[in-house]
Amino acid sequence: MSEVITVRQIVERYLASGSTTHREAQRHGRWWIDQLGDLPAQKLTAELIRRNLQTLAKRGRSGSTGNFYLRFIRRVCKWGLAQHLLPADPSEALSFQKEVAPDLRVLTESEEDALCAALGPPYGLWVRFAIATGLKQAEQFSLRWRDVDVKAGTVLIPDPSAGAVASLSLSPAAIDLLHELRTAHPASLWVFPDLRNPTRPANVHAFYTGRWHTAVQVAGIPWCAWKDLRTTCGVRLAKQGLSVDEITLLMRQRERRQAYYYRAWQPGQKYLNKPPRRRAELVFASLSPEELLQLIGRDIVRAPLSFREVCHLYAAHHLKGRPSQQQFQRMYRQFWRPWCDRLPAEITRKEIRLWYLGLESRPAAANKAATFLRGLYNWAIRMELLTCPNPVTGLIRFRQYARERFLTAEEVRRFMVGLPYLPIKPRAFLSVLLMTGSRRGEALGMRWSEIDLEHRLWRKSRTKNGTSQLVQIPVQVADALSLLPRESEWVFPGANGRHWSTTSADKTWAAIRARWNMNDVTLHDLRRSCASYMAISGENLPTIQNVLNHRSLHQTSVYARLNIGAVGRALQDQADRFSQLASVPSLAEASTAMSIEGG
Repeated sequence: MSEVITVRQIVERYLASGSTTHREAQRHGRWWIDQLGDLPAQKLTAELIRRNLQTLAKRGRSGSTGNFYLRFIRRVCKWGLAQHLLPADPSEALSFQKEVAPDLRVLTESEEDALCAALGPPYGLWVRFAIATGLKQAEQFSLRWRDVDVKAGTVLIPDPSAGAVASLSLSPAAIDLLHELRTAHPASLWVFPDLRNPTRPANVHAFYTGRWHTAVQVAGIPWCAWKDLRTTCGVRLAKQGLSVDEITLLMRQRERRQAYYYRAWQPGQKYLNKPPRRRAELVFASLSPEELLQLIGRDIVRAPLSFREVCHLYAAHHLKGRPSQQQFQRMYRQFWRPWCDRLPAEITRKEIRLWYLGLESRPAAANKAATFLRGLYNWAIRMELLTCPNPVTGLIRFRQYARERFLTAEEVRRFMVGLPYLPIKPRAFLSVLLMTGSRRGEALGMRWSEIDLEHRLWRKSRTKNGTSQLVQIPVQVADALSLLPRESEWVFPGANGRHWSTTSADKTWAAIRARWNMNDVTLHDLRRSCASYMAISGENLPTIQNVLNHRSLHQTSVYARLNIGAVGRALQDQADRFSQLASVPSLAEASTAMSIEGG
């Protein structure tokens, strides 16, 4: 009789395997053992997991806390499935709860002064140092003087996620506070020592429950915790005009999301209610047939069209229904609005050249904008809306180097090994990109009505080049798609009834590629990898063109260089011929050898 494996045994084996480095894994594991430890692993279902997670909510725990416990059991199930301890992964059908924006408690300068006065010296310096550096409570109270370089203005902070230390640059205000702390405290190895026994660090619990609570009441300010000092630091950095990336780096956060919260905070605001994201402004509305005829038929001698009117016609008439219409409107908002009331004929070549050179740091965007602008003038001249020459003609473009990155064989192996351990949504999405060579936007906009899983067909109603495409889905992709729940018209649903957004997909891929050590691989590189390995395997260019749905073979011809089999054979044959020449003696060598033998 085979041994019955319980949930307790799987969790304990997972923790003992060293597969996780999360600090809270032990606590999460004990909780799941208390809830489901004696249950046979074969009977573990998604409903049982969901029911136990609901008990956390009933106890007043937040949705974020429930997500931590769900992440743990998902990792355990993935590991158990790989070790053949589970017949299936019951956690795949469960989704994470949407996390609400946190409540931000930010101290004003007057509240900071009142709190520091209530704490008294030297404890007020502790508060100011926390606000100046943004250190967490555990980081600050475990700080030693050997970790501080006052001259260089740096401090070393343990980084548990990397298993190393991180160097934090200190502001001039923080350095001044360190000098004051050095004189205010008795001699000690600790920057924040226990004042009664300087050989030990400060007793955080005693300080927090005794002195801190009393000081907040004496200061007469709304309640604030120590973590609110870190929040105050982040908000003040945002008010200084620092970018999101700079704030994230200085606060040593894994994601940029918190930095956006800091930037959105307003004085007097306790709760952070993010306004709904507004769609991009529509610059050029659709034109009725009457309006279109009126603009095109206008006498351009007596009433010439303005630059904005020409752009409006170009977007609403020439680019109508094309994917490039939105991109053109974005270019107009970004670059050309200052010219809106000018006449197109008044915009000189020199102005165009100066505008273009101002975008030297963004060569790709500059070249794309110049292409749109040249097309706009050429179209207007053909439609007899303009009589001036095209000022963009002859513009020397910035040199661009085409991206040639595709997965190496080792990266493909890591990709395929890690794929089964992903949640079903990103697993299916990445499978579509790599194994069908589809564009990111095409995969995100995939509808169930376009897919026939029985015959493994995907009919793309509209692609980037404006045509439809029929794709034969590989078996592996069909299997991954069949696991997805049909909760929406979209195969990959997102928020507010729309499909999965590009931002969310990119963020998910950024987290995955970091775990797989592919930090420089983009989602489009997966499409390029599909085509590259087809070329390396000897597939002909028309086949690759059909897979990528390129309009012309010229776009696909860049993959011809990867089919090096014929080149390799030719070089080897030539090398063999050269080698054979060394084994055949020349006439002079043969006559010399004969004379020696005759002598």
